[in-house]
Amino acid sequence: MTQADSGATLDFSEDEISEFEARSIALSSGDRRSALQLADSWAVHVDKIDRDRALSWTDRTVWNEYDFSAAIIIRDYLSDAMRNLVSPLSGKVLEYVANPDERYRAITVGDSGMRMAAVSRVEVSGRGWWWYRVPDSGPVLEDLARWDRFDPA
Repeated sequence: MTQADSGATLDFSEDEISEFEARSIALSSGDRRSALQLADSWAVHVDKIDRDRALSWTDRTVWNEYDFSAAIIIRDYLSDAMRNLVSPLSGKVLEYVANPDERYRAITVGDSGMRMAAVSRVEVSGRGWWWYRVPDSGPVLEDLARWDRFDPA
């Protein structure tokens, strides 16, 4: 049994855990991470994004737009890792990550993705839905206001 940082509890057999490790993906740093590790990381990042919304921009512990970019890149890696899994196992990971995905949707609002494209220096067309959402309040949203020139809306 594995407890996700998202609060989900799912049973993964030893064989499934081994399969996660065997099908881990390489990050840009060269380190390897399994879909399960990335799901836990995504949950932790979503929690931090949520908690920061209530804090002041002057609070030195809050994340900025670059930290937010790193969080959604983790979600990209998770998506890549899930595509690397066999179907029954990828479905279990999707269930495992459902809570942080829903929480992310609840604390964010729709966005064109153009500001995050500029911040991250990537093309967002064809990327996951998480690239088209930004926090509904808080310091990251304040930081993104400086990037409004990239958003045609």
